Amino acid sequence: MPVLRSTGLLALASLLTAAAHAAVPYTPVPVSGLPVVGPGMSAPDGVYGKEHSHDFDFSTVGPTADPQQVIAWDGIGGTADGVDFSFTRPDWKEDQQVDAIANHRDALFDETLRDESHLIFSHDDLIAAHMPGGGMGLVPVPSGGPVILSNGNKIGGAGEVSVEMSGMFGPPSMQGLWASLPEVNAMPLPHDVDGLEVWGPEPRKIEEPDAPVIGDSDRYSLDVDFPSGVSVWNASGSAYLSHPEIVMAVESLLGPIPPSAFSLRDEQQGRNAINLDALMVSDILGHPERFDREPSDLGDPTTHGEELVDQNGGPIEPFGLDGEMRGDSIIFSIRQIIDPADPDGYYSTGSELFVLDTFKGASFLHHGGHVWDHGFALSELMLAGGPDGEDPPFRGVIDINAIEAIGEDVISPPIGLPGDFNADGKVDAADYTVWRDNLGTPFPLAGNGDETGSSAGTVDALDYALWRSNYGSMTSPAPTASAAAAPEPAAAALTLLGLAGALARRRRR
Repeated sequence: MPVLRSTGLLALASLLTAAAHAAVPYTPVPVSGLPVVGPGMSAPDGVYGKEHSHDFDFSTVGPTADPQQVIAWDGIGGTADGVDFSFTRPDWKEDQQVDAIANHRDALFDETLRDESHLIFSHDDLIAAHMPGGGMGLVPVPSGGPVILSNGNKIGGAGEVSVEMSGMFGPPSMQGLWASLPEVNAMPLPHDVDGLEVWGPEPRKIEEPDAPVIGDSDRYSLDVDFPSGVSVWNASGSAYLSHPEIVMAVESLLGPIPPSAFSLRDEQQGRNAINLDALMVSDILGHPERFDREPSDLGDPTTHGEELVDQNGGPIEPFGLDGEMRGDSIIFSIRQIIDPADPDGYYSTGSELFVLDTFKGASFLHHGGHVWDHGFALSELMLAGGPDGEDPPFRGVIDINAIEAIGEDVISPPIGLPGDFNADGKVDAADYTVWRDNLGTPFPLAGNGDETGSSAGTVDALDYALWRSNYGSMTSPAPTASAAAAPEPAAAALTLLGLAGALARRRRR
């Protein structure tokens, strides 16, 4: 019987979910602009669109367990139910825990590869460790920190979010606490943060407390990969990245996995034990729901000059560090795997961070001024002690559970021309069309929309009012050709009423 289904852990899950109904209400975080990198560090309550999954998954309204429920959190203790991936997979209906989440174009992905952004991460509450009497077994890691590493750094516990500072702005291998237990979830306190996604849309508008919660986690992984043959799923329920592809990437760096190697968590052996456990995604080529390298009009900037942007409208660099065209890419970790024949006891420590690119193949992530490989994990990420400072009676490495990236601050881009939603230098009917087609979404409106108050991060009536009040303005000479038939602001106002009604009806469904 798998360790995860032991009586003690199920009892813990029941305890957690029974208290879930007492969750602190979510407070929206201002969406003030795009994240920027630098030596400073954004605070949890200044990073918008935060989502996480627990181990075990549960709803904030509880009290029953809810596998594959993602939680939105505000950084000051408030939470709300976010997206729910339950039973979305037509070819694999088994409901499991979610153990990784991401957006298909994660913000700051390129900056993470360049070691410019700060890496936030969580780690597992159970690790495989060398026991005093010999052999290896599962030992618990506290939900709350500080947890002291063998390199002397103090990070958060399993229910907290830790951070590694960018190596570009400081000494190498500087890890610490980013979000504490009460900041992640004030009530009940989190037990184990198992997936992270940030920089998405806020889950609801301030003036609409009863509106459905939204989120932008659209890639996820389940607790055990090999039975379905899929390591990463699309939100639509289709397969994004297969388990054999992850196995091939891991073995290209760690070597062939011995048939005798096994996972204590999943009780699987050999290749079946390789299980994706943390995830960031940058899908820029080919079909948006396939991990591919085929250029197409959906994403290849060489075909029609499209500007690639991330989930918040920030620019994506289609070329790698070496100047070569890059393909769809992910950053990921896998769960710990024991190798009885290996001197250090691990085939994978669970803290190696892999980069897989459809053009360049697999490599280890270089971040924090070092490479996140097997040797780094063994030398610097061993548990050295807990809050009391005493050495643990075992020897084990933390197991990375989730990864994401933050910057120094969030800065609004300069307003070019208010109401110029397509950034062509004039406010006209084409901008109205952009507004109409994106009403009710977090579309950035080229940075020229109304980003004040409740309108921040959402295309709404205030953006329309901004367009209407600036209709006819321009920053470039007027075109000589006559404008095409287009709605004037007065006529468009009538359309606004119809669109608002349609949007309201859509939300009620």
